Amino acid sequence: MAPKEAKNPVRSIERAARILELLKELDGARLVDLEEHVELSKGTIHSYLATLEQCGLVSRDGMTYEIGLDALTLGGYARDREQLYVLGREGADELAEKTGELVALMTEWNGRSTYLYQRAGERAMAMDSHLGVQLPIHCTASGKAILSELPEDRVHDIVDAQGLPVWTDNTITDRAALFEELESIRDRGISFDDEERIDGLRGIGVPIKRDDTLLGAIALAGPVNRLEGDRYWQELPDQLTKIKRMIEVKAKYPQS
Repeated sequence: MAPKEAKNPVRSIERAARILELLKELDGARLVDLEEHVELSKGTIHSYLATLEQCGLVSRDGMTYEIGLDALTLGGYARDREQLYVLGREGADELAEKTGELVALMTEWNGRSTYLYQRAGERAMAMDSHLGVQLPIHCTASGKAILSELPEDRVHDIVDAQGLPVWTDNTITDRAALFEELESIRDRGISFDDEERIDGLRGIGVPIKRDDTLLGAIALAGPVNRLEGDRYWQELPDQLTKIKRMIEVKAKYPQS
């Protein structure tokens, strides 16, 4: 899903949103750091920060500004409204416990694969992922699973906007090759990330739907020395498919 473009955008809100995004990207920043990234005076930036701090969206530690905890309330509320998160947590937990790997529930937002939830098994790799983190959609198992269920026009729009940037030697960077891969994913119902985003990391994903509505994907990731052979190509995909079916049954027949 892509945010709708406003006909008459409010510039002050756009600037405030940009400052919040920068505080996230920079993992906290001083006023002088923000000056390098936005074309606003120091006084204007300070006024934005002071207002955001008053609203609880920004906190300050000495000279450093950070994202405030009220942003967590908003993010948590948005996540709790996502059916995939509500219906899929139990299945993700079960799969992580059985496999020992990292399992995530992902949805498409603004042309990227976005974390709703993740559960780390006892052998899971440490990843820089958490609620709301967005990954490139063309070179991740979750992303390709999602793309395989989107209308062709929407996929073209995403590629036009996001491009097909190179992450590793295995990344798909050709539009025709991507569409060929998506056709294969639709046929088998499984997507694979064979070191396409990170060298040494493999992933497996399956799309999750409610009737004809795409909710997102559930994906599993781990190092190549554990995700190999029949375990990678058959055993884990079978387990993911089982969890997918469980979630989709819950979505189709919700408990009252």
